[in-house]
Amino acid sequence: MLSTSRPWGCRASLCRLEGDRSSRFLAMLRFVNICLVLALVALAYVIYEVKYQSRALDEDIAGLRNEIETERDAVAVLRAEWSLLNRPERIERLAKKHLNLGPPRPNQLVTLDTVSDSDFERARTEAAHQTLAAPAASAPEPAAPTTPAPAKTVATAEEKPLPPVTVSPPGQ
Repeated sequence: MLSTSRPWGCRASLCRLEGDRSSRFLAMLRFVNICLVLALVALAYVIYEVKYQSRALDEDIAGLRNEIETERDAVAVLRAEWSLLNRPERIERLAKKHLNLGPPRPNQLVTLDTVSDSDFERARTEAAHQTLAAPAASAPEPAAPTTPAPAKTVATAEEKPLPPVTVSPPGQ
């Protein structure tokens, strides 16, 4: 028959101790299980976020690749245009049309050791006298006094020494 009274002796205290331990053990297991479930939910959320961030980055990369391809095409067009504009015959034709240059005279050829500021001043005054004298000799006298138009000067090597022109497309 079963008795509801407390058992006597060591055995009773051991059973009581085991009961306390098992309830603590079950409570600790419940706490660990809850923590693991929460960690699993947090990990699922993080993976979800990383997945969508990586998709957004993939779309950005695809857009940048398209932009790079568009820019490469534009650069190719600009290089073709550059080579068309830098044809020597075109540059020579434009120089004859717009620069109004004459053949060099022997007094225009100097070395760097012999050039001084007075040479530049002398060349400027000679060019100004030549351009003023040429239109006055060929043009008839005006009937009414007018203010003279600014003189058109001929560019010479003494006025502005130009560096040699080398034309190449950018990036080469």
